Amino acid sequence: MALSFKLTDKKMYRVWGVFSEDTFVCKDNLSIIKNICSADGIDDDSISYFELGKFDWDDLKEITETPSFFGERLVVVEAKDIVRAVDDDITHLTEICKSIQFNHLRLICPYSDAKKIKNKKFAPLLDAVKQNGLLHFVDVIDEKYLVQMIIERAEASGAKISKQVAEKIVINTGKDVGLIQNEVDKYCAAANYGEITAETVDSIGIKTVEASVFDMIGLICSDRQSKAVEKLNSLFEMKTDETAIIGALESSFVDINRCKNAVKKKIDYKTVNKDFDNRPNPYKYQKAMVYSQKFSQTNLEKILKLLLDTDIKIKSSAIDKKQIVYVTVAQIMSLVNK
Repeated sequence: MALSFKLTDKKMYRVWGVFSEDTFVCKDNLSIIKNICSADGIDDDSISYFELGKFDWDDLKEITETPSFFGERLVVVEAKDIVRAVDDDITHLTEICKSIQFNHLRLICPYSDAKKIKNKKFAPLLDAVKQNGLLHFVDVIDEKYLVQMIIERAEASGAKISKQVAEKIVINTGKDVGLIQNEVDKYCAAANYGEITAETVDSIGIKTVEASVFDMIGLICSDRQSKAVEKLNSLFEMKTDETAIIGALESSFVDINRCKNAVKKKIDYKTVNKDFDNRPNPYKYQKAMVYSQKFSQTNLEKILKLLLDTDIKIKSSAIDKKQIVYVTVAQIMSLVNK
């Protein structure tokens, strides 16, 4: 796995191969490679682009292996999803990586299935890239990875951000690298390139459905019911699907119930996170542990059954789905602190 989602090695290579589940990671590194090539005299006019499956291999081979009177060229080959490429295309790519002499090759290889990219089918291609150039393989973009990326991006802009606030951004935003970068740039500007605080993130940040629903539960637990309804209204204003809202409520209350049981056994929230979630998400479970104290075990079980019934009703009924969600949230409100 690469230590950074961005290339840090600025040497000139015959072959660059960037492989990642995140398309943004693959494409963002193209600008870095173009800068490396530009410093070596290869400008935009000396770059050729090809999309896998939409060109003749003989044409590509001729470009990559023929010296140009005007100097070296950069050939960019992009795959929409490399794991879906046919065997012949992978074989041809492998051969070109091995034979390229006079020009430079850059492979943009996003993939949709982490297991398939590790199949024997792709091993020769990956080996050929490593032997003849630089392989930048961003295997997994997890929360820890994103937190570090946020801190580094903020610092590069002259701003400061704590690890806790960076974790909050990841929880709110999800794992979309491009979206997170845009959010961090926005927070830097809002903080006037000083300290990015949790308040800054709360005031102008976007949130996933899961994060917004979790905030709504927090408002319910703190007896701020009108604010909770406002949060629900904002989700509807953003055209959020009713099924997604109920699904997020179900997921959150499952975690809250787990924390309720953990408290009885004197197990801390970090252990619950480790036992039930493969993502490091202590903020969420710390809050879930607090929320669990606002409901009796009996009422938590009632809520879980209520959400299951509501999920079925929304998916199978023609009646107003939005109204069903409002009623369900009102029923949850009636069970807090009881």
